[in-house]
Amino acid sequence: MSKITESAKGEDCQVRYVGICTHDPEKTIWSHARHGAGGRGKAIKALDIAGAYACTACDAAYDQMTGAKHMTREELDLDWFMGHLRSLVILKEKGLI
Repeated sequence: MSKITESAKGEDCQVRYVGICTHDPEKTIWSHARHGAGGRGKAIKALDIAGAYACTACDAAYDQMTGAKHMTREELDLDWFMGHLRSLVILKEKGLI
């Protein structure tokens, strides 16, 4: 586990899908990008820098659209990328990037 993934413990979810997010810092993980541009490949997770602080519910919605019938894939991606940007700021403040 990297310093970036470990840093998710106790953080607020930055993806914040409406109607999905638990808003529970105890459930926050480091959510890896599902796009190839993040270094992801077959059976390979994206690079840690290509991620976001997300609760497990938001991560499941992003990866598998679980509980996200009210959102399009494009809406999920946009909200995830906004969470990614907010997460990068937090990582910078923590001195991790």
